[in-house]
Amino acid sequence: MWQISPEIIIGLVLAGLVYWRGSRHGLVHEKWRIAAFFGGLLALFIALVSPVEELADHIFAVHQVEHMLLRTIAPMLLFLSRPQAAFVRGLPPGVSRFFAGRGWLRGIVDTLRFPPVATTLFLAASYFWMYPAFHDMAILDKPVHYLWHVSLLVTGLLFFSVVFDRRPAPHGAGLGMRISMVVVAALGNIILGSILTFKGMPLYSAYLELGHMWHVSMLSDEQTGGLIMWIPGTMMFAVSALIVIHRWASEETRIADRRERTGRGGAVAKTSNGALALGLALFSVLMLLLAVGVVAVIDHPHSQQRDFGMAGTIPG
Repeated sequence: MWQISPEIIIGLVLAGLVYWRGSRHGLVHEKWRIAAFFGGLLALFIALVSPVEELADHIFAVHQVEHMLLRTIAPMLLFLSRPQAAFVRGLPPGVSRFFAGRGWLRGIVDTLRFPPVATTLFLAASYFWMYPAFHDMAILDKPVHYLWHVSLLVTGLLFFSVVFDRRPAPHGAGLGMRISMVVVAALGNIILGSILTFKGMPLYSAYLELGHMWHVSMLSDEQTGGLIMWIPGTMMFAVSALIVIHRWASEETRIADRRERTGRGGAVAKTSNGALALGLALFSVLMLLLAVGVVAVIDHPHSQQRDFGMAGTIPG
């Protein structure tokens, strides 16, 4: 069941070699960053080459695991490593100047990385391919299936390249904007996962055409996939927000320490630590309220139907 796709394996190997070559020039000092980058490549390998890829065409729940690897886990790990400088340094000089310059390609990338655009594309790719007609078409048609994977990966890379970009404005998004992106993405994930979890009938027939596996009903399979998208998938966004807030607080503390050494006062350190604690608490409460609110709204019609059904059975 291994999908030995030469183009995917060659692409992963080339990416690893370019990054390794660039990191050897002293641009990457922390070993955890190298581990994060190759962890991202490993996530892509698991999603696209391992038996997960084959099983995903027969089991909806496994497909959601594959998509979580493609659109969240792999892009998160890749951009946690801050690979841009190492990649540019690892490429041949002519190619690196093309990517590092201010040409038309950089203009397109900057437009796509505009926070509202990156967030919209990230959510749109997920919702578009979960529409039953498009989902079944992508399962049964290999070229469309590849397009599906590419769209999930590219939009995930764009999204997390902005979320984990530590550059100050105007080159990077501010803390509030990056947290807002994560919250909006988490809410979109919660809504879609909840809909799949609480629906009362199966939506996708392509898995039956290819041969559904594991001897579970399609409804149970799709509801399990909704839970995977809803809970572990949303946890990835919570982890992203915590990383962003932690990095911001660490930077504030570093600035405060430098001011203290130069005699300009060190009160900012306490402020940053307090802001970190407050930010973590507010984000946790917000995620809890979003989850509870969405469940209440989506499950309300089902509760009404159950109550109506029970009422109908009471003798007159």
